[in-house]
Amino acid sequence: MTAHAPVLVTRTQPGNARTVRAVRAMGFAAIACPVSQVVRSRAVIGANGTDALALTSANALQAVRDTGPLLHLPVFAVGEGTAQAAREAGFASVTSADGDAEALARVIARALPPGSHVLHLSGEDRAGDLAGMLEVLGLSATTRTVYRTRLARGLTARARAALADGPAIVLIHSARGAQRFLALVDAAELTAAPARLEFIAISERAAVPLHTRGLQAHIAAQPAEDSLLAALDELAKRRGAP
Repeated sequence: MTAHAPVLVTRTQPGNARTVRAVRAMGFAAIACPVSQVVRSRAVIGANGTDALALTSANALQAVRDTGPLLHLPVFAVGEGTAQAAREAGFASVTSADGDAEALARVIARALPPGSHVLHLSGEDRAGDLAGMLEVLGLSATTRTVYRTRLARGLTARARAALADGPAIVLIHSARGAQRFLALVDAAELTAAPARLEFIAISERAAVPLHTRGLQAHIAAQPAEDSLLAALDELAKRRGAP
């Protein structure tokens, strides 16, 4: 692995653009390579009987036709990127768990009285059962699926060129993202590419599809974007990069 290997960012938009900017700000050549496309329901969501909103992705807000009826609710977000999206959408009370669904459940349970009802706006693919965890912790919860993702049509041109040319670092944000990245690499007939890559995964769970293929991955200390970027910085320092 060379010190200046490009960094491929595989997460779905709009998060992909945020991560690309952060990686470039660290001094790396970042390449956008979203492996999924979002299909939004544009659902109408009411707040009746809801005490708080839980978000595990910024895509959930964009999938709601009108967030106006929800703006008075406190929002609990899985990470700071999703929390920032909620603030930009007009929510005044926003708390970030800076972790995964399990961390989010704990934060919500500490903040709300027992019996409170939480509405979880989610995608079709979920890394954990947030509603189930909240119910174990003494809250009631409803999960509303407002968007789904599908495999991207292919690798971006820059990503394909980088994979064909040589070594690269690949950031993995989810197990589904890892599966889809490998599927796109296979479809592009770049069968030799994975062995030349270094993967950094946001969690052990996200790295499982890589391990299944016999690929190794560096794991972020915490399942959060900041930790993923810190792992990238640590890897670069070991390789002698900026």
